[in-house]
Amino acid sequence: MADYLKHICEFIYKYDIFFLSFFLLMNLITFALFRADKKKAEKNAFRIPERDLLGFSACLGALGGLLGMVVFHHKTRKPKFFIWVPVFAILQIILLNLVYKWGNV
Repeated sequence: MADYLKHICEFIYKYDIFFLSFFLLMNLITFALFRADKKKAEKNAFRIPERDLLGFSACLGALGGLLGMVVFHHKTRKPKFFIWVPVFAILQIILLNLVYKWGNV
């Protein structure tokens, strides 16, 4: 299993511009979703579902979600957000570290 994971990391490292572009894009989209949901909450408009906000955070957008929570003071009192978004961010930082550690062998 570790050998298979190492090959995946080598592949991602080899094509790192696409991976980093996707990572950056997901974080920008997640940040924008948190901003849009905060604006909609202020206007009592139709909101973005929480599963979408958490889903984008889980799919490599946790740093954008965390930044959106801090900058816009949004979803900071909801336990599933102030627990899961930082957990996703930590896991994604570990993933990035493994990709660049194992990919650069």
